[in-house]
This record gives sequence, structure tokens and C-alpha cells, in this order.
Amino acid sequence: PMSHPQSSSARRPPLRLVGSEPAASTSDERTPVDPRDFDQVFRRYAPYVARIAARLLGSDGEVDDLVQDVFLEAHRGLPTVREPGALGGWLSRICVRRATRRLRRRRLLSWLSLDNVSERELPLAAGATADERAEAARLYRALDRLRAEERVAWLLRHVEGETLDEMVQLCGCSKSTVQRRLWRAETQLSQLVSP
Repeated sequence: PMSHPQSSSARRPPLRLVGSEPAASTSDERTPVDPRDFDQVFRRYAPYVARIAARLLGSDGEVDDLVQDVFLEAHRGLPTVREPGALGGWLSRICVRRATRRLRRRRLLSWLSLDNVSERELPLAAGATADERAEAARLYRALDRLRAEERVAWLLRHVEGETLDEMVQLCGCSKSTVQRRLWRAETQLSQLVSP
């Protein structure tokens, strides 16, 4: 069973079923990117945004569209970025906001039976076992039943390993709101995923 979000982070590391570990960073990756050079920003951060998108959406099928949406919005806002070191966090916030909108729409269309969500390709590491694939599919089916904000909060905390303070920035809400979303998500998931 899942525990309260504040106590779970101290004992349990983020899930590692989804995706693969990032490659070790090179000195080039640590060099600040000029926010005025859109091509450089895109090359540097598109894989990062795609990884977050795949985990939040639970499907590789929508990732390219979401990444495109994020960078279209970013292109308009890049002149406002003053600190090159803030680009990653800024793009993450755009990605979380856009993914949340897509999840709301997906849930509404599913509820209206206009969008029949089939068994989709989950963003799993290539070497995932059959049991890991089955468990991930079960988890994402349960996540599909949560409100978009609760799903995003749970994935940011337990898959991405974000702290509550980082989640406040990414979700654009208060710490108590983040904690409520996590608590509701964990409560519902414990009921939906229990054997």
C-alpha cells in the first residue's frame, strides 16, 4: 500500500521502470545555452522535455506533438528569459502545464466515448521484463482514472523524483495544494492497484 506523500519520499526512491537513466552529463551539456538561439535551446532541451512528456502522458504516441507545443510556446517566450540556467525549469513548467491540459482533454474524450484509449505503447526501458510491462500497464490504467492534476503530481513525485518545492514551481500552485493532490492520488491508486 502507498503511504502519505511526505513520509514516502524518505524511504522510497523514484520509480525506475519508465525510461532509462539519463546519460552522464558532458561539459557541453553544462555550458549555458543562449536563450536567444532557439535552435541551440531546442537541440539541448528537446530530449529532456520529451522524457518528461512521455512519463506524464504514459504514451509515446503524443510526445512529439507535446514537445512541439512546448517549443512553440517557448519560442514566443524566450526573449523574456533572463537567466540561461533557468531554461530547463522554465521548459519543464511549460511541459507540465501542457501535459495537464492534454490529460484533461483525453479524460473528457474518454468519458464521452469519443476517444477510445487502446492499450498503448508505454514508455518503458528496452530491457523491461514481461512482469514489469504488466505492472506498468496496470499502473498507467489506474493513473488514467485520476484527475489530470493528481496524476501529474504523483508522476512528478514518484517517477521523476521531484521534491515538494520543485513541484510547487512546476505545477504553479501552493505546497499545500501539491500535498493534497499527492494524497488524493495515492489514496485512489492504493484502491485501484491493490491486488
